[in-house]
Amino acid sequence: MNDSFFGRLKDLFTNPGRLMENVGANPRWWQPGLLVCLVMIAFGWMTLPISAPEQAELMRDSKLMQMLPEDAADQQYEEARNITPAKRLTQSGIAGFTSWLMILIFGLILGFFVRLGGGEGSFKQALGIVSWGSLPVFAISSAVKLPLILQTESVFKVNIGLAALLPGAEPGSALFQTLMTYGDFFTWWGLFLLVVGFERVFKMGRSGAVLSVLLPWALMSAIPLALSLVFM
Repeated sequence: MNDSFFGRLKDLFTNPGRLMENVGANPRWWQPGLLVCLVMIAFGWMTLPISAPEQAELMRDSKLMQMLPEDAADQQYEEARNITPAKRLTQSGIAGFTSWLMILIFGLILGFFVRLGGGEGSFKQALGIVSWGSLPVFAISSAVKLPLILQTESVFKVNIGLAALLPGAEPGSALFQTLMTYGDFFTWWGLFLLVVGFERVFKMGRSGAVLSVLLPWALMSAIPLALSLVFM
């Protein structure tokens, strides 16, 4: 049985059950976490000249910007359009680090929930399951979307999920934001891997694993969604 790093990457596509059984025996959570961090840094560096002004344009008419002085809002918009290499590198690095940090926090939260639901396993195993299960959400998703973003010169126009059914919708609309949050296909893939992982490693029933994964994810995803809807 090939339990190398590349063997696990292959099993991510071809044999999720075997992948998660290997993760349970030896989590090696830092390997996918480091990969996510590096991919997100590269993705941020290459797309920031597109995403920064696009996001700034979206924010210009938002409720949050209306709270700021007009000069401050205009200055932020100009800085986004003319981002310096140093700021580009800094923001890309922050994106990579925060992505990895989010995975670790979510792993600890899910570890608590599955143990509360009767699962038998360690927090280290939970970190491993979530770290390997997050690869589609962060690394694979970014690799697929990058050429599309560079071609369309837009982040909001590239959606691989239910939001693609609304090509003409305003990015700040409630429906579009909701579909972006809960309808992304890569996110569904990642959730499927987590369910398989906790079912195999923590010896949980299918329904218990599904509930222990989906409920925390839905609640945590609702927080940034709600903030976005309030201030957009």
